[in-house]
Amino acid sequence: MRILLISYDDYKFDGRLRELIQVAKELGEVTYITRASDGEQPREKGHILYPDRGYSRFIFFVCVQVKKLGRQDLIFIDNRKGILPGYLARKLSGADYVVQDCRELYDMKSAAGIPGRIGCIIEQIFTKRSDVVIAANAYRARIMTKMFRLKREPLNYENIRRLEYASDEKRQQVEAECRIFFEEPKFRIVSTAGCDMSRTTGKMLEAMKGLGEDYELLLIGESEEEDEQIVRGTIRRLGLTNVKILPRMDQDHLKYFIQNSQAGMVAYHQRDLNNRYCASGKIFEFLFEGKPVVTSTNPPLKDFCEKYRAGQASDDYEQAVRELAGRYEQWQNHVERLISRIHVEQNNKKLADQIRSLLEELKR
Repeated sequence: MRILLISYDDYKFDGRLRELIQVAKELGEVTYITRASDGEQPREKGHILYPDRGYSRFIFFVCVQVKKLGRQDLIFIDNRKGILPGYLARKLSGADYVVQDCRELYDMKSAAGIPGRIGCIIEQIFTKRSDVVIAANAYRARIMTKMFRLKREPLNYENIRRLEYASDEKRQQVEAECRIFFEEPKFRIVSTAGCDMSRTTGKMLEAMKGLGEDYELLLIGESEEEDEQIVRGTIRRLGLTNVKILPRMDQDHLKYFIQNSQAGMVAYHQRDLNNRYCASGKIFEFLFEGKPVVTSTNPPLKDFCEKYRAGQASDDYEQAVRELAGRYEQWQNHVERLISRIHVEQNNKKLADQIRSLLEELKR
């Protein structure tokens, strides 16, 4: 089966995208189009990079590539910005099937501005036409069935993923560059939300005031300038010296920073569907490094922490961090037991088998 996977996201920084490509490879011969970051090179022969010049040009770029590639059997759409180019690719390539992964979940009430509302309309029109629809957790699958009037509930594909070093040489290089950050012994908490104030970062900064100098918060990620200014202003106002702001990192650097920290922070607001019913693969990036997590109390995160005892879901971040630090070995043991039962490859194969089964049904 010839498969074309279309994504407007970045392979280098997007864990779910990387795993979806592996799922597609379980089904057939895959070509995948992703958006390029600075200096990025194709990962392999079947990887086509779009030199980012905006979304409208991305649609045109995909159409040009499809004409070069010729006949495809299946179009695999990653996320809502893949829908328009994906359906154009289906028409141009004569593909028999469309598989659509929906990692986000916005309705018209929570959509941001005109582009967000247009995205909701496009999803309403096309999602019910896709042959296989994938949701990022069971909560979202149930909501999407009603929202998009689907004939069957979407497949549930949890964001189970781990970080990997590109090579041992790369690991050694990162260690030489970054070991200075960890010379002073502290209980370090990593958040990959950067300075995003909608991700309850302000509350975490208040917690750091109470936690004191034996603890350190590492805010890693790309941030809006306004949010970063607010965070820096809060740090000055509270007199914090135990918070570091760091840029977005590739897999190698992020893995090193998590490995050398003690806990992960995974938090979202609850003002819209996409965040309230969050489906964060970040949890697994921490767990596979043996680190327990502190999370906000969004239903999926709270249920996960209560079921597997892999961390603390709480609205009191200071207390939650102190709980992890106070019984750290016990929390690490909980994490170790959990990850011994979770396998990225099995999760991917399960989804591939489910997709294959549904496509076989359509052939009958």
